[in-house]
Amino acid sequence: MGNPHDIGIGITVFFATLFIYNIQRILRLGEIKVKSSDRHHWLENHTVFIKILAGIGIIGSVLTYFLVLGWNIDFWFLAFSAIIGVLYAMKIHPKSMALRDIPYAKIYLIAAQWALVSVYWPYMRIADTTDFPVGLGLSIFFFILAATVPFDIRDLVYDGKQKSTIPQIFGVKGAKIIALVFAGLSAMSLYLFFPEVVHLWVFYGCYLVLGMLIVGSRTNRHEMYYSGIIDGWIIAYGLLIYFL
Repeated sequence: MGNPHDIGIGITVFFATLFIYNIQRILRLGEIKVKSSDRHHWLENHTVFIKILAGIGIIGSVLTYFLVLGWNIDFWFLAFSAIIGVLYAMKIHPKSMALRDIPYAKIYLIAAQWALVSVYWPYMRIADTTDFPVGLGLSIFFFILAATVPFDIRDLVYDGKQKSTIPQIFGVKGAKIIALVFAGLSAMSLYLFFPEVVHLWVFYGCYLVLGMLIVGSRTNRHEMYYSGIIDGWIIAYGLLIYFL
């Protein structure tokens, strides 16, 4: 697919994701203590481990960026993305809201962050053109949207009504339909960017499995269905895009 990624960019994104993912859990420990799922109990009992992972993430991303990639003006873009990632879970003031608590905004922030960091930043960094691959960016944006809706279905019993998530507004069945539409838009965007993808069986496999995971989502599913299988499938899709 004419992939412009450099290995240093991939490693930087990996460590940055490790940091953001775990720092968000640390920032939400107070909220976790009032919830009762297996996931929340595990997080509460492994706080030190989570802090270690967050530390490895921030150190690894900074070292990789400066020692492997080298300073560039795009650093400020990454810094801004990191701040958004932290504010996603952190309240600036006790009476304020974290970004994830803003009505309607939760999954769109996640999807936009992934599209910006995994597509637009690499092109900004090393491509010889400013003609960003909009189709690829939209494909990732819609794929993440589709894959994130099941997590909102899982969290129906925990999320406050003020968050106005898709399952809260349209119900579980309606949310699944919307997620499938997002998946279809992702596939269409990827096709428009790279028409040859229709000849690859893995292309159909990616979206078929995602569709099955969406349809199978429900509030009483085991936590590993979401944090293990669906999260893992997002990684599989990312690797597909990266190596094509």
